[in-house]
Amino acid sequence: MTATTEAGVTRELPTRSTGQFGVIVFLASDLMLFATFFAAYFLLRSTSDQWPPIGTDLETPRALVFTLVLVSSSFTMIAADRAHARGDRRSMKGWLIGTILLGGAFLTNQIADYATLEFRADDGTYGSIYWGLTGLHTMHVTAGLCVLSLLFMRAMRARTLEDMSSWAGGVSLFWHLVDVVWVAVFITIWVIK
Repeated sequence: MTATTEAGVTRELPTRSTGQFGVIVFLASDLMLFATFFAAYFLLRSTSDQWPPIGTDLETPRALVFTLVLVSSSFTMIAADRAHARGDRRSMKGWLIGTILLGGAFLTNQIADYATLEFRADDGTYGSIYWGLTGLHTMHVTAGLCVLSLLFMRAMRARTLEDMSSWAGGVSLFWHLVDVVWVAVFITIWVIK
């Protein structure tokens, strides 16, 4: 695709692949799904006398530490993206491993948190929305770790890193979305209360 400037100069415009467009549409629909859960959370909160209910103590310091762990994984993902852009396969693989390890630590904490909670999903409205919102995010982290692992395997097997550019960009966007959504979840559940 080309464009002509006011000075009459023709230049090549960057094009997007259908794969990149598909990822953007998927991420937009994913945001709408999370928006529904956030809307439900705030609606339930506004109609409740006691929020959170007595007996639903959450470990805010621990949640903060693992929020920082997950946010750190976005920075390692950015470093992997930059290594990919430079064509530095070894650095890209190292940064991807770092991202996977940080995401895995976050996921492990989530599972440990679920095991120690004193309330379940069927323990009233707070339990259902807490488990629903954090559970939805936990499923996204799990899916993100799977695609990050696939991206790592592709980085090991691809003839050139350019062969996987559009795929790497989609995985990166998904992982950053997972991180941003968690920050919103953390603020909603642990900070605002």
